[in-house]
Amino acid sequence: MDPRPSTIDALLEEIRRTFREEVVHYRYLRPEDARYSEPERPLRTEVQELLRAEGIERLFIHQARGIDLIREGHNIVVMTPTASGKSLIYNIPVLESILDDPSTKALYLFPLKGLEQDQIKRLRGYAERLGITNPAEIYDGDTTSYRRKRIRDSLPNIIFSNPDMLHLAINAFHTKWMDFFRNLRFVIIDEIHTYRGAFGSHVAHVLRRLRRICHHYGSRPQFIACSATIANPEGLARDLTGLDFAVVDRNGAPRGGRHIIFLNPYGSPYTTATKVFRLCIDQGLKSIAFTKARRITELMYSWLVDASPEYRHSVSSYRAGFLPSERREIEQRLFSGELKGVISTSALELGVDIGGLDACILTGYPGSIASTWQRAGRVGRHGQDALIVMVALRDALDQYFMRHPEDFFSRGHEAVVVDSSNRSIIRQHLPCASAEVYLRVDDPVYDVQEIMPVIDELSGEGRLRPGRNNDIWFSPRRYPQREVSIRGIGAVYGVYCDDRRIAEISGTRVFKEAHPGAIYLHKGRQYRVERLDLEALKIYCKEVDVHYYTQAITHEETEVLAEKETIGAVSWGGLRITSVVTGYWRKRLLSQDRLERHRLDLPPWRFESQGLWMRFDDTLEERLLSRGHDLAGGLHALEHAMISVLPLFAMCDKGDIGGRSYTIYPEFMSPAIFIYDGYEGGIGLTRRGFDVIEGWIDATERLIRECPCELGCPSCVYDSQCGSGNEPLDKGAALLIIQEARGLLKAKTSTLT
Repeated sequence: MDPRPSTIDALLEEIRRTFREEVVHYRYLRPEDARYSEPERPLRTEVQELLRAEGIERLFIHQARGIDLIREGHNIVVMTPTASGKSLIYNIPVLESILDDPSTKALYLFPLKGLEQDQIKRLRGYAERLGITNPAEIYDGDTTSYRRKRIRDSLPNIIFSNPDMLHLAINAFHTKWMDFFRNLRFVIIDEIHTYRGAFGSHVAHVLRRLRRICHHYGSRPQFIACSATIANPEGLARDLTGLDFAVVDRNGAPRGGRHIIFLNPYGSPYTTATKVFRLCIDQGLKSIAFTKARRITELMYSWLVDASPEYRHSVSSYRAGFLPSERREIEQRLFSGELKGVISTSALELGVDIGGLDACILTGYPGSIASTWQRAGRVGRHGQDALIVMVALRDALDQYFMRHPEDFFSRGHEAVVVDSSNRSIIRQHLPCASAEVYLRVDDPVYDVQEIMPVIDELSGEGRLRPGRNNDIWFSPRRYPQREVSIRGIGAVYGVYCDDRRIAEISGTRVFKEAHPGAIYLHKGRQYRVERLDLEALKIYCKEVDVHYYTQAITHEETEVLAEKETIGAVSWGGLRITSVVTGYWRKRLLSQDRLERHRLDLPPWRFESQGLWMRFDDTLEERLLSRGHDLAGGLHALEHAMISVLPLFAMCDKGDIGGRSYTIYPEFMSPAIFIYDGYEGGIGLTRRGFDVIEGWIDATERLIRECPCELGCPSCVYDSQCGSGNEPLDKGAALLIIQEARGLLKAKTSTLT
C-alpha cells in the first residue's frame, strides 16, 4: 500500500523518540510538479498510441527536447534524476527509425547485466505492439555459444551488451558483424557516470575502437548517453567517445516530497541501521537499505530475521554474489510487492526497475553526492512522500556531513574523471585497434602524430608492425584483446581456487590485496591467498569463512619526474612511485580491532603516475616544535585528511588515491606532502584536485578543525587503510600546516624553483 502522510509522520516521531540526540538533522524537500512539452515534429501515430496504452499522454520537457536533438542528428547526453523516463528519449527515435527503415541497427551498452534484462523486456513489449518482428537480443557473457551464433546469423535491430563484451567479442570479431556495423545508426551508453577511473579510461578506448570499425564499414552512428547528476556530463561524454555532445539537463518529471534524516549513532551504525529498517517495515513502508560491503548486507539481514522471524520470507538480501536467476527473482518479487524490503549493496543503485519504494536507509555515506541521490532516487517514484535516512559510519566524510548537513544539500555534484591519454592504457588498446582495422597515418579516430611515441615504442617491442610504406601499422597477434582487462591497469593476474580461475586482478592492487595470507573477497565469498606466483601471473587461493579481514602494511617512496604546473607551493606533474608490502594486519570485520601482525618478504614494485605535491619552508619543524607539535605527525595527518576529502570533488574512492609525506624530501631539502593517483599512468584524479585546490584545502581544514576529538580519530585524520598503521599522527600540527599551505598557495611561483 502507499503510505499515507500520517504513516510517515508517525514513523518520523518514532525515529526521533527511539534515537533522541542521535538525530542530527531533518529536512523536508517539497514535491515538484511535472512539466510537459511536445517534440517539434509529432511522434508517429502508432508510437503515440503505444505510449497512451502505457498510460503516457504527454512527454516531459527533457524527453521532448532530447527527441528533438536526436532527430536533428546531435549526439546527446541526458542528465536527469533516477526514474525520470530517460529511456524513452532514445527508445522512441530508435523505434521510429526501425519503422522507417527495418535495416536500422542500434547498440545499447549497460554497465550491468541486470540493466540489460530490465530494459529488453520493456523494449520487446513496445516492438511487439509496433509489429517489429526481431527487435532485440542480449549478447553478453551469459549468452551461450549456440545462442551467439544464432544472433549473428539472424541479426536483430538492437543488440544489448556491455563494454566488456564489446571489447572482447564484438569489436574483436567485427567481420562476423558486418551487416550490423554497416547499418549501425545509434549507440546508447546508459549510466555513463559509472565509467570512471581506470575502467572508464579503458571504456574510452573501447568506444574509440568501435568508432574506427564503424568508419571502416561506412557508418556514422549517433551516440546517446544517459547519466545521473554529475558536475561534467558533457565533458565525460566527450572524454569517453572523443565526440561533441549536446546536454539535456532540465528535468520535467514530477517528484514526491522527501523526508531526510541524518542519524549519527553512538553505538554500532550497522545495528542502528537494522533497527531503522525494521521500524520502516513495521509501519508498512516498502523499504531498501544500502550497505557498503557484502558481509554487512548479510549480517544486517541475519540480525533482522533473528529479531523478527516473521520477516524471513518477506525481506531479502541482495548482492553481487547471487546468481543472475536469484537476482532476477528478488527484483521481480520487489516489483510485484511480494517483498516488503531488501538489504542491498550498491548492486541495486542503478536503474533496474524494482517498483515504488517508500523508505531508503543509507548505511554510511555512499561516497559521493551523486551516488547518494541515485540511491535515494529509489524511493518515492510514484509521487508519494518518501523517507530517506542516512546512518553515519565513523568515517571522515560521514562525520563531515553530520556536522555540516547544510553543505550536503548545497554542494554541487562531483566530476567523473577519466583519462583517455593514460599511456599504459593506450599501450594496451593500440594493438587491439590495429588488429581490428589497420592504424593509418590519417586514422579517422586516433591522432597518430600525437601518439607516435607510443606507436614507435610498441613497434620496437614487436607488438605493432609497420607496413611497407610506414603509413600503416598492424598487430602481429590475431586477438590481442584477450590479453587486456578493461577493469584495471597493468599486468593481469589470474586468481585460482582448486585449479579453477575465479577472478583476475591487475596492476598495483595485486601486492596490496592478494599477497600471501591476504583475505581476498570475490562474489561475497572469502578466499585466503596461499601463494603468489609473480612469474606465471597466478594467485592461488583457498576458500575460507573467517571473521577478520587483512590490511597490507606498506612503505612508499616518490620521485618527481616532471613538474607540469604550479600554483604557489603546490605543483602537479609526473611521479614515480616505489612501493613494497612489508607485512599485513589481521583485523576484526566489524570493530576493525587489530588481531595479529604478520611479516612478508615481497619485492618492491614501481609505477609511474600523476600527482601533486606541496613544499613547505624548512623552518616549519622548528615552529611546530615551539608549539608542542610534531612535524611528521602533522604532515601525515594532513595527507590522510586531504585524501579523505578529495571524493567531495572527484567521484572516486579513497583506495584510488595514494599519499606519502616527508619531514625532509631529499630533492627539495624541505618538508613535503605527495598525493598521487593510485594507478599506473594516472587517471586524472589529482589533476581534478589541483584544479580545485583552494576548495580542497578549505574542506580539509573544516573536516579536521570541527571534529570534536582531541588527538585525531577515524572521523578526521585516521585512515583505516593506512600502510603504516596511522603512526605518527598529530591533528593539531595538521591544522597549523594547513595555514602554512593556504599562505604558500598565494606565493609567487618563482619562490619555489
